[in-house]
Amino acid sequence: MFQDFKIKRIAVPTDYSASATVAMEYAVELSKVFGASITLIHVLEEGAYAGIFSPSNKTEYVEKERAQLRLQDEAHRLEKEHGISVSQVIRSGRVYDEIILAVEEAEADLVVMGTHGVSGWAEFFAGSNAFRVVTQTPCPVLTIQGHAKKRGFKNIILPLDRTPETRQKVQYASTLAKKFGATIHIASLLLEDSVEVRYDFAKKVKQITDYLDKEGIAHEENILIGDNLATMTMNYSESKKGDLIVMMTEQEYNLTGFLMGPFAQQIVNHCKLPVLSISPTEGGEFHSF
Repeated sequence: MFQDFKIKRIAVPTDYSASATVAMEYAVELSKVFGASITLIHVLEEGAYAGIFSPSNKTEYVEKERAQLRLQDEAHRLEKEHGISVSQVIRSGRVYDEIILAVEEAEADLVVMGTHGVSGWAEFFAGSNAFRVVTQTPCPVLTIQGHAKKRGFKNIILPLDRTPETRQKVQYASTLAKKFGATIHIASLLLEDSVEVRYDFAKKVKQITDYLDKEGIAHEENILIGDNLATMTMNYSESKKGDLIVMMTEQEYNLTGFLMGPFAQQIVNHCKLPVLSISPTEGGEFHSF
């Protein structure tokens, strides 16, 4: 039986940037809808409180204390204004490593975090903290850029590739669609067009649409053909007034070469919409019923 996506604990890394503030607003909305608690996470980056010539224990203590007070104030504000349960965690070290550890310790079901986006060669060599968290955190990660305006989801974009794992996204998209009364827009992404490829996609989409019909979830399906999966997905999302893209982190990628970049990384770094990224799980294949 196909199971809904359960959200009881939401982890929210914050650096107090504009994108982190928007991510917090999304997390609060999800907390209310799912009845989930929130854990705020702030990381004091390595070297951020070092003295001019050497690290100072006093300086480190003062910075941690200030960070703790600021995070406590934010947690109390959220609890008072929204009536939700909020805890906080302060860590020191490499940002993405400490976020991943804090998420695991919190046993979070979902991470909601802002991303500033990147451009040029940086994304191919180092990547962003957000993308590292996306690919190394076991639970789904919702990344949001600072210019996102909407709260909640009405048009959910569900891109499909040719891998079996791609259908693992359905439970996440369908749960959110039911909670928010959204329409799911299924996009079959084709790098090549043939009778065999279309037949394979038709079988895959039929399983999914049968399930969505059974659950009473509105949906539509489209076939997209091109040479860059990420660009196709983002253009399709814009045409459908999408407010969320649901994707896998490892199985979907652009086969046209390194300079195009991995599908997931391009989406997380460049898409203006919120993106829910899911790591594929062994034995988590979608089954018909």
